Amino acid sequence: MKKTALLLMVLLVCACGTRKSEYVDWLYEAMPLPDSLQYPRSYWEANVAKTLEVRRRMHWDIPEREFRHFVLPLRVNNETLDDFRTAYADTLCRRVRGMSLAEAALEINHWCHEQATYQPSDGRTSAPMATVRRGVGRCGEESVLAVAALRAAGIPARQVYTPRWAHTDDNHAWVEVWVDGKWHFMGACEPAATLDNAWFNGPVSRAMLLHTKVYGDYQGDEDVILRTPCYTEINVIRGYVPARRNIVTVLEDGQPAEGATVSFHIYNYAEFYPVASYETGADGRAALDTGLGDLLVWARKGDRFGFAKASGESVTVSLDHRLGDRFQADLEIVPPAENPIPAGATPEQTAANDRRLAEEDAIRAAHSHGNPDVDAFLEDHYFAGRALLALLTEKDRGDVTRDVLDDVVEHDTGSDDRWVVSPRVELEHLRPFRGEVIASGLGARLGGADAVVRWVRDSITVVGGRNPQQLRTSPIAVWRARKADPLGRDIFFVALCRAFGFPARLDEVTGKTQYLLDETWVDVDFGTQAAERVAPQGTVRLQYAPGGPVRVPEYYRHYTLSRLEPERTRLMEYEENGPARDRYTLDEGYYLLTSGNRMADGSVLVHLEFFPVAAERTQEVPLVLRQDAAKLAVIGTMDPEALFLKEQTQQPQSLLSATGRGYFLLAVLGDKDEPTSHAVREMTAAAADLNAWGRPVVLLGPARPAGLEQAICGSDPDGRIRAMLAGPGEALPLIAMCDSFGRIVYLSKGYNTSLAADLRRVIPQCR
Repeated sequence: MKKTALLLMVLLVCACGTRKSEYVDWLYEAMPLPDSLQYPRSYWEANVAKTLEVRRRMHWDIPEREFRHFVLPLRVNNETLDDFRTAYADTLCRRVRGMSLAEAALEINHWCHEQATYQPSDGRTSAPMATVRRGVGRCGEESVLAVAALRAAGIPARQVYTPRWAHTDDNHAWVEVWVDGKWHFMGACEPAATLDNAWFNGPVSRAMLLHTKVYGDYQGDEDVILRTPCYTEINVIRGYVPARRNIVTVLEDGQPAEGATVSFHIYNYAEFYPVASYETGADGRAALDTGLGDLLVWARKGDRFGFAKASGESVTVSLDHRLGDRFQADLEIVPPAENPIPAGATPEQTAANDRRLAEEDAIRAAHSHGNPDVDAFLEDHYFAGRALLALLTEKDRGDVTRDVLDDVVEHDTGSDDRWVVSPRVELEHLRPFRGEVIASGLGARLGGADAVVRWVRDSITVVGGRNPQQLRTSPIAVWRARKADPLGRDIFFVALCRAFGFPARLDEVTGKTQYLLDETWVDVDFGTQAAERVAPQGTVRLQYAPGGPVRVPEYYRHYTLSRLEPERTRLMEYEENGPARDRYTLDEGYYLLTSGNRMADGSVLVHLEFFPVAAERTQEVPLVLRQDAAKLAVIGTMDPEALFLKEQTQQPQSLLSATGRGYFLLAVLGDKDEPTSHAVREMTAAAADLNAWGRPVVLLGPARPAGLEQAICGSDPDGRIRAMLAGPGEALPLIAMCDSFGRIVYLSKGYNTSLAADLRRVIPQCR
């Protein structure tokens, strides 16, 4: 009997080991190159073992397809990987023991809210444990944390993105969880009382595209946007809103154009952002599921291109332009109408959830969120340490490790040039690098950056096709493996130059790899023997006519510049909210100036200017912000005699008695939710314009924008004003431009990152 039990145990252990090995092999089949270079096989084995342990312990009824693609993988998007699953799986499993799958999903989201809350930041995506240590994250990081937590407890989960909103300038990410055979959404680290319930129930109804990247070759029912060797990108728009199939026919000289590239673009941040791309077949066609608003369809083949607005199920694009043509075009882009998804929670459930959120805020606030590595480093290297940390972002300072900082200080080249000192090249994971490469003696054999170019070209094997997501590889991993994808190779080159004291960078505007030679930035081209050049450049002068809708147009808010090439369109990534400028020095080539004026209803009046740039010449290009006086119309009515509770006196007072006759701005704000956070920042950014306007600003709710001189603060205790502006249950914040006759000429509801620009446009017409 004992022998039989022992034999069964041995067989079980062998079976589990075989299963673990099979799953690890499956992960490696689709593993992007950076993950295979940066994390050893033992890392994947340990995480797969923990995943299988949780699967046996929790007894969730999860089909194999959902387990493989939405539980087993560690990677959610483009974050740095860490030990989150092995560190937190037991904690999360204990927390949800005995719950249903739906209850467990909601509970884990509450745990995530105890750990982190929303805060905007740069584009690098922190690892889940780094987000927990910092206590904050942007929506992409919150959703990475929530997906990692759900998967750690054995629950299928995926991150869903709207790559760009259609009605306002931003994007957003959240979580979908697989419960009882169906996908449901949640706001990541923003737990609600029920599934399919979040602050974006309204905005998501205006989305044009919703997508997720699924690890491996996924065979599901969703519309497939892209298949790669590493992931399957799927379109989940039909799970949220009514959608249409956009069928595009490309014509070349009146005939179907086979082999043309068709890309679909959403207007956002003053550019037409590409969200999907296909190649046409013999019938010249390509198709994509989207929401019911407008988007731009672009087609190209060789040096010929064309574009058209897609507003219905069928659109034809003719390749009637060539690179180099000078012309202009106007478009009006209209987003889908808002039709919020019903939340389904009772008032009692919502109230109970709100109380719990307040308790979780207190739990999170009690945690320590500093970086002890930075504190210890400054104790030992105060002056040098402060100079080094000043080169890093706030996020870097929150999660950088001591060994990275010591690696820079202990191998000081004597330079104070930021392009030598900074360990940060782009968005790569920071790991110690300089000490190991300097100890190799390679630097003594390379007399300059040009020699580094040749060494990298000859010594690093470039692997194509295994990093379609453009994940970043740490330079030390490239050094040890002697292989990388093209982007990893470029980051490695810059880091190697800096280790040896040669200034180098990836240009933040163009993305080009460069090193400094005699005070001139030299472009690196690893595909040629010369391996270097200085691109001929010309000047573009933008001409903006006085009297336009804004005093000074802003980059990303009102206009952008892009370089058009046969294979792609490259956005010139100038600094957001940088200094206003009307002159740009650009490489010789062919460019597009996109300018847009977004209306209060979310629509945009767009102007396109296509023009060439010649070396050592100045090209004058009109910057046009189109206007439509009819767009700012009376859009509703309100009762100026409505009462609010004035903060200073705690007495009821009518809006009219507080504001007097004329226009006033009325804001009904929430507290710590993400849409209110955006509104507070936007109103603070517009404070100077509101103060110069001189009219009252009524703020109702706990949030308080800073710097408003005409602010009248209070509350809306019975919710009457909120209901008057947008109906009961409408998502906050609500910002309305009203007058004493009860007319509403502007209303922003919920999530709107264009609020400051909207107010600057509306104010001059409300005197």
